[in-house]
Amino acid sequence: MKLRNLLQSIRVRLTLWYVLLLAVVLIAFSGVLYLALRVALYDNLDDTLRSSVTLVANSLDIDSQENLSAGPEQSFLLNDPQEGEHFWRILDLSGQVVEQVGAREMAAPISPDVVRAAWEGQEVIQSIDIGGDPVRIYTAPVVHGNRVVAIVQLGVSLDNVQETLTAFRWIVILALPVTLVLASVGGLFLANRALQPVDQITRAAQSINARDLSQRLGLNLPDDELGRLAGTFDAMIARLESAFRRQRRFTADASHELRTPLTIVKGNLSLALNRPRDADYYRQTLVEVDEEVNRMSRLVERLLILARADAEGISLQRQTVDLSILLTDLTEQTCPLVEAKGLTLTAEIAPDLTAHVDADAVTQVVLNLLENAIKYTPSGQVRLSAHYATPNDNEIQIAVADSGPGIPPEHQPHIFDRFYRVDQARSRELGGAGLGLAIARELARAHGGDITDHSIPGEGSTFTVHLPNQPTVT
Repeated sequence: MKLRNLLQSIRVRLTLWYVLLLAVVLIAFSGVLYLALRVALYDNLDDTLRSSVTLVANSLDIDSQENLSAGPEQSFLLNDPQEGEHFWRILDLSGQVVEQVGAREMAAPISPDVVRAAWEGQEVIQSIDIGGDPVRIYTAPVVHGNRVVAIVQLGVSLDNVQETLTAFRWIVILALPVTLVLASVGGLFLANRALQPVDQITRAAQSINARDLSQRLGLNLPDDELGRLAGTFDAMIARLESAFRRQRRFTADASHELRTPLTIVKGNLSLALNRPRDADYYRQTLVEVDEEVNRMSRLVERLLILARADAEGISLQRQTVDLSILLTDLTEQTCPLVEAKGLTLTAEIAPDLTAHVDADAVTQVVLNLLENAIKYTPSGQVRLSAHYATPNDNEIQIAVADSGPGIPPEHQPHIFDRFYRVDQARSRELGGAGLGLAIARELARAHGGDITDHSIPGEGSTFTVHLPNQPTVT
């Protein structure tokens, strides 16, 4: 279990992978280096043998009858301090030894195949064992005129070469584990240094909970992968904090909005049940209860719309709609409200204004804006306009303007927030829950559009719905 837990550490796994990769590289490099060293040693030895064979061949005396005899130049080979490691011999046409020098020439076998190849003018290099010792033998023909008149063989012990290669192998065998151990320590140290910010992020993240999302990592890291991760984490916590704050406010406001009609219903029912009343009193109580229930039903319906928008988005039933006709009908529907308040309603709707939208959703958005304009305009006029916003008819703008008191600048960034009211007392008297504009914006955005506002205190407000004039997948 301890080993399993240890292997779950990124530091350990990273170090193990690093050491494994280093081991593979070192083994491969050592193998290549060993082969290169072996080839170089043998090539150097073969060059030495070739030069010595040439020297021996050139020192031979060949008479007119092609009889061979050693020249005085060969005496240095007899006095060579390493003659125990060298030998040379001369073979005649029959393969018999004419002359030989060295300690191992008697034990070195004469291969008929090598002799035959030499008589054919070929040079042969071979490695054989003589008494358990490796020897490198170089065989070459001696040419006089255009004919091969003899064969020269020169051998040298491979002890020095083998000792060098053996020493190299031991160096690799001993150095490789030491190198891997040092690399493991160094790799673990580097992994600790590299992953130290991750520990800081982990400790900071563990101290953050849903009750207090105001904390941030605040790590002073360079602009690398971990630095960007820490910054992304802080940004995520900021978004979560904002979402939790909105959710808590949304829950508190929804509870407050539902508590008010429930309190009224509970109070009226308690008074009605406290002692016998007449029929008119009961009727009036039921009328008030019915009004409050309707108010709660509307509020719950709006809350469900926003909840679905947050969870899975608003589902739209799109079709090609003639907005010119739809907006004209909405204008006529709101005329009684405008007249009852003594306002003037004007409409400037472009003809043949068609779009691929959900007619019910657009109706809800525009009616909400018209009702708000009428509700919060004490005197003056309300104007509805609709037209194509671009020359290629890719966007439709529907604007609702009023001549009311306008929205103070400090409230304008929040008017689309849920349950937000510019004037709390006045809004409650008028029956608003502060959800109309939030729902309108959600519906507009579900179409791929949006709602913007422009308000000047004392002069009025204008809300503009931007709808893309093309099918959009939602």
